[in-house]
This record gives sequence, structure tokens and C-alpha cells, in this order.
Amino acid sequence: MILMFVYNILGWLKDSFDLTLTKLKYVVSKVAIFVTVFVILIWFSAFLYGSFYFAYMPPVSLTRPVNLQFKICEDGIGMCSYPADNITLVQEGQTEVFARGESYNIKMDTELPESPINKELGMFMVKLQLYDKTGEVVSSSSRSVMLHYRSELLRIMDTFVFSPLLLSGFVEQKQFLTVEFYNNYIDDSYNPAVGAYIEVQNKKIQIYSAVLKIHAHFTGLRYMLFHWPLLSAVIGTTLNMCLLSFIALLSWYQIYYSQSNGNSNSLELPETKTKNKTAMEERRRNIREMLAKERKATEDQMVGKSQSYPEMRYSKLETMVSRGMGEDPEECLISEKTLEDSESESTLRHRHTVMS
Repeated sequence: MILMFVYNILGWLKDSFDLTLTKLKYVVSKVAIFVTVFVILIWFSAFLYGSFYFAYMPPVSLTRPVNLQFKICEDGIGMCSYPADNITLVQEGQTEVFARGESYNIKMDTELPESPINKELGMFMVKLQLYDKTGEVVSSSSRSVMLHYRSELLRIMDTFVFSPLLLSGFVEQKQFLTVEFYNNYIDDSYNPAVGAYIEVQNKKIQIYSAVLKIHAHFTGLRYMLFHWPLLSAVIGTTLNMCLLSFIALLSWYQIYYSQSNGNSNSLELPETKTKNKTAMEERRRNIREMLAKERKATEDQMVGKSQSYPEMRYSKLETMVSRGMGEDPEECLISEKTLEDSESESTLRHRHTVMS
């Protein structure tokens, strides 16, 4: 009794353990599938957002060095033309440098020494021309520039204070000038600019270096993507993930629904065959019953018509018996029936011969 109880307890524990293990395997497999799909959706959503960002967002700033060139006079001393430079804005493989509908700030930063010649120049003009791929000028701008004024006393004090740095070479006596050509430039979508021509309209000016800078003023979605990149990335990735999840759910539902329909059709097929077979057998049974009823009705009619004839023959037989012929009426009927059957068979045989 005790051994049987222990055996039942062990069997119950084993069944419970097997059931729990099966449920655990099922849950773990489902969680693993969910985590895998979730990670794939996150990575794919981030990839889509990154692709959209790099395709939609143009460069926020563009910097090109300005290498001023000029013609030397015939005597080999001084400049006989304005210093100018032709700059290509687009890189290799690009067709446009300005985003459509966006405004840009275009300026040039110059570095000039505080030389006596530059001090005596006063104001001078700087000209910028933007041209398209055919070389036609699409926009032009000119600005006046001059060095910042400083008195002799201020220059002496500045030299005295910064003399250690000036002597060591960490500081130079120079000025930085910014020439702003455009504050809100919008490129023509049909004739986009691909290059710039800069000209400094002074033959005596001395310039250390110059740099052309283009900075975009984004608006709308580009403004949000540029100024709040982290928030934009989170929102964009979330939207992409929701869209991909919706597509994945629709695909799963379509596959599952088609499979369930296929299984239901395969399950219903034998039942349909059985129902069709049963209906056919029922139809055959009804037809047989109808034929049997018609045959019975025909036989009843035939029996009703020929009922008087057997009675007459039977009475004749009885008369013959009563007259002493010594035959049984029933035996006479049987012999007469046999004769009629043989006659009917010979008739059928004759009909068959004629038809053949």
C-alpha cells in the first residue's frame, strides 16, 4: 500500500515536472522569438532613419579656400589686375550644393596685415558671382570693406603690452575682416549654382589668406533634425518601428490566416466527400423506392385486370375434377403457369433474335 502511494506520488511529480518543463520551453521559445524580432526591427528602423537623414539633410556648412590670383605687370613688379579666384563648390559626383528651398548665409573671412599700404587703402570692393554648370551667372553681390581704424596711441600701447608675444611669434599685427555677401540666399532650383567667382577690386591690397564659408539656415523638418538630433532620432526610429511592426503583423496575419484556411479546407474535404456520398446513396434509395412503387402499382393493375381469368380457369378445372379427370386444381395451375413461362421465354428469345 505504501509502495503504491509512493509510486503514485513519484508519477505525479514526474508528470508535473514534464508539464512544467514543456510550458517553460514554450515560454522561452516565444520570448526568444519576440526578442529576436524586436532587435531586428530596432536595427532596421535605425538603419532606415539614418538613410533618410543622410539623404534628406544637406551639409550644414561648406568651406572653400580662396586662392587669389592676379597678373604681374610687364616690369615684373606689382599687380596689373585685380586678385581673383574661381572656386568649384560641388564635389565629384554632385550636381547641386544648395538644398532646394533652404536659405544660406555666404561670407568670406579674410586675414590682412596692418601694413602701411593697407592702412592707406581705405575702402575697397569685393565682388562675388555665382554661376551654374553652363557658366552663366545666376547671382552677383558686391560689398565694401576697410580695415578697422586704430589711433597711433592705441597702436603704440598695443605693441608695448603684447611685445613679449609679438617677439615670440605667438601674436601678429593683423586684422580679420568678414565680408557678408548674402544673408538669406535661396538657390534657383532650375539653374543651381555650382561655382563662385571672387574678385578683390584693389591692385595694391595685401592679404594673408581668405576663406569662403557657406552656412545653411534650416527651416521646418530640417531645422528640427539639425538642432535636436537625439530627439529626432528617437522619434524617427519609433515611427519606423511602429510602421515595420504593423507590416510584420499584417504579414503574419495573412500567412496564419491562409494556413488556417488551408487546414480547414483539408479537414472539411473528407466530410464533404462523405456528405456527397450519403446524399447520392439517399438519392439512389429514393429512386429505387419510386421505381418499386411504380412497379407495384403496375403489377396491381395487371393483377386486377387478369383476376377474373384465373378464377374462370380454376372453376373449369374444378369442373373437370368433379367430372372425374382425377387431377388436382393446384397442379393444373402450376402446369399451366409453367407453360405460360415457357411461352413468355420463347417470345423474349424471338424478340432478341429479331432485334439482333
